[in-house]
Amino acid sequence: MITCCELALYIALGAFFVILALLAMFFGYNLKLDRRTVKLEKKNGHEQEQINHLTEQIKKLERQLKNRANLPPVPKKTRAA
Repeated sequence: MITCCELALYIALGAFFVILALLAMFFGYNLKLDRRTVKLEKKNGHEQEQINHLTEQIKKLERQLKNRANLPPVPKKTRAA
């Protein structure tokens, strides 16, 4: 049976690892969980530039779609019988 001291120790260790993971993410690290290993890597500036560039492209395309949605519909041509 687990005593209260062991339970407190397990809770403290769990909280320590959660806080450690949150701090790593705060400082720009990515946490990758594979089957048996944990990899902690930091984004470099080139990756961040790519992310920013793609985000701007998405926003630009969204604006273009919004502008097209605001245009009046094109009238359909009817066939003369």
